Amino acid sequence: MRKIISALAACLVLAGCGLGRWEGEIRFEVTSINTCYDGYSDVICATRVYLDVVGDLPAGAPQPRSFEGAFVEPDDFADESKVRDEVAVGDEIICVGQEQSEGFEYLNGIPLQLSKCRMA
Repeated sequence: MRKIISALAACLVLAGCGLGRWEGEIRFEVTSINTCYDGYSDVICATRVYLDVVGDLPAGAPQPRSFEGAFVEPDDFADESKVRDEVAVGDEIICVGQEQSEGFEYLNGIPLQLSKCRMA
């Protein structure tokens, strides 16, 4: 019984340590801003800011092709109103990117979450 409990505890520790594999700040250029996009069953109207990586990625980051199609939404910014009022195509922003083993945002098969965005 003790061996089983020890093995389960070790699995939980290993599983918990694997959730966040990489995190770093990434500079992007805004390529387009879309206020409506096709959802799974309907057209959903929400602001999406589409991005391209600018410059070199931080050490340990996924391959640059993993960021193709990257986007953020207003709630990914500290001040959501800035996205609607001030962000324009051609602007540069900096976001914190975090690669995870499980998540909801997938870019080219890599679970990647962008958050804490700000104007560069």
